[in-house]
Amino acid sequence: MSNLITLLTDYGTKDAFVASMKGMILKLAPQAQIVDITHEVAPQDVWEAAFTLKETYNQFPKGTIHLAVVDPGVGSGRKPILCVTEGYYFVGPDNGIFSFIYRDAERLRVHHISASHYFVQNPGPTFHGRDIFAPVAAWLVKGIPAANFGDEITDFVKLNVPVPKRTNNVIDGHVIHADRFGNLITNITYRDLQPLTPEGVQLGPVTVAVAGKQIAGLRKFYAEAQQGVPGAIINSNGHLEIFLFRQNARTALAIKRGESVRVTVLQSA
Repeated sequence: MSNLITLLTDYGTKDAFVASMKGMILKLAPQAQIVDITHEVAPQDVWEAAFTLKETYNQFPKGTIHLAVVDPGVGSGRKPILCVTEGYYFVGPDNGIFSFIYRDAERLRVHHISASHYFVQNPGPTFHGRDIFAPVAAWLVKGIPAANFGDEITDFVKLNVPVPKRTNNVIDGHVIHADRFGNLITNITYRDLQPLTPEGVQLGPVTVAVAGKQIAGLRKFYAEAQQGVPGAIINSNGHLEIFLFRQNARTALAIKRGESVRVTVLQSA
């Protein structure tokens, strides 16, 4: 078990929420090391939180405890859960925030956190990040086994994570995230394209269609694209990304999360 706990929330940094969570963790487990992934997830955007966690969790050492709280259902009947995979621990609400983890894990156990003696006394209805999830993460650092927090469950909530569909030389996918620069991340990956372009994805004759626009070829770096002309690139996390050099593609192209994307790999004559 690692002493490392990451935090991912929609709390922002103006209020006392994040500091209160950190204080609770350190009060119970002074040896904990806390790293912020982000606290700038759009308020109550569980999908954005799930995607951000997916992009970062395995960059940390094995045994890291990832504490993720974007929780529109706080205080309701939604369960607090602890997920255990072959390499990591995840603590948070059962609202789909760990959907990508469920998809990627080779081995998975999900526990309903019900052992209330690990919570703060008389937890309030609006701040489970401090009163339930932070103490559980701290007790994990202190060596409490996952099974002690509650029974395993199989009916945990999963978001609908879209999977690209391939038909011959065409792959259909969707925009699944827009980063702070306005770059549009799709669910089409290098692995999806590689079988169709054995000579190398970057060299393959590829067209990308999105929102009525046609993008010819894939760029090797952003500055290779002409300013004002949409470009496509395989980003450093392996996703097909649509961008505008030195511009915000999301706003300039008026493309939102969920937009359809079609990639066609032109076949050699």
